[in-house]
Amino acid sequence: MKLKQLSKDEVITLFNERIVNDFAKEEIKPLNVILKAMDDGIYECLGLFDGDAIYGYTFLVKMGMNYLVDYVAVYPEHRNNGVGSKMLSCLSDYLAKADLVIGEVEDPDYTEDEELKSLQKRRIGFYKRNGCRDTGLRVRCFGVPFIILETAGSTGAGKDELWEVYQSFYKAVLPKEMFERNVEYVDYNN
Repeated sequence: MKLKQLSKDEVITLFNERIVNDFAKEEIKPLNVILKAMDDGIYECLGLFDGDAIYGYTFLVKMGMNYLVDYVAVYPEHRNNGVGSKMLSCLSDYLAKADLVIGEVEDPDYTEDEELKSLQKRRIGFYKRNGCRDTGLRVRCFGVPFIILETAGSTGAGKDELWEVYQSFYKAVLPKEMFERNVEYVDYNN
């Protein structure tokens, strides 16, 4: 299996067939925002392929040598067979020279639905088993509370620096008004 760049046409198809089903509505960026970020050279869309068959995908925001894993998903028929771990391994190889790689995972502390809370905790466990660590940074993006994780090879930046980097990703991708309305730091001390 390996990661391959997706064309715009493949991204459009993937968006309409998979992303709208794999992610909660409030977590989905508008397609035109994704395509513009691709045109601007700050957004990479990768598919996980075995031969010609696609098994999953990941979308990345890139700022210099820093990356935000914006979306990562395995097709439902390939879940629970090690494909997710393989994707993270391939992604680690792909981003081997990156300074910082961070990702968002839903914070189960804000979920009242026990089934959803259990799923969110399993996701966090999956990422931790695959070398990610909790940075301590908490954010709310488009109303969704997230825990910010980083990969093992990242620089180990502090929360303030991570918050600055995190904001830079969204400022680069989103229109100013959309960013200001939808991206915020969550301080547990207040």
